[in-house]
Amino acid sequence: MNKMHKVLILSLTMLANYAFAQTKSDQKEIKRKSLVFGLGLGAGTSTLNTKDTINNTFSTTLPNIKVGYMLTKRLALLALLPGANYKYNNKTRGFEAVILAGQYWLKTKWWILAGTGLTFDAPAFYTVEDPEKAGFYTGFPAITFATGYEIWQRRRFALDIQYRIFVGN
Repeated sequence: MNKMHKVLILSLTMLANYAFAQTKSDQKEIKRKSLVFGLGLGAGTSTLNTKDTINNTFSTTLPNIKVGYMLTKRLALLALLPGANYKYNNKTRGFEAVILAGQYWLKTKWWILAGTGLTFDAPAFYTVEDPEKAGFYTGFPAITFATGYEIWQRRRFALDIQYRIFVGN
């Protein structure tokens, strides 16, 4: 088992322990209503499958933005804008998406998310010299699955730790 798999298993185990450790006696009710917002930063691995190679590389995430509306006390409909930076032929590129997703709270602070949309792959804006040769690509579908645990919540904003799988064409 490689190091990344060990980190993933440890992270998911810790996330599950935090989620199931919640009790009603020490929880105040969280009221979620109307509009909700979120912003995330992070890092992970990207698997880049080109015509002739498959590369696994480290990538940093762009500000991942969530904006949505609470449909019920536990279900939100979100516009999710995930993205990641990666290197290809020694140039920085961005792999992003526009995804319509549903987020559901299983427990007071533990949630799951799933959605689909469009992917975009383009050079980082600061590396573009000639827009005609930049290589901008759009694909369908973009699919994401995630789970997270809110560690801090105030009004319409929550700070959480999460694990997300983001796949696009």
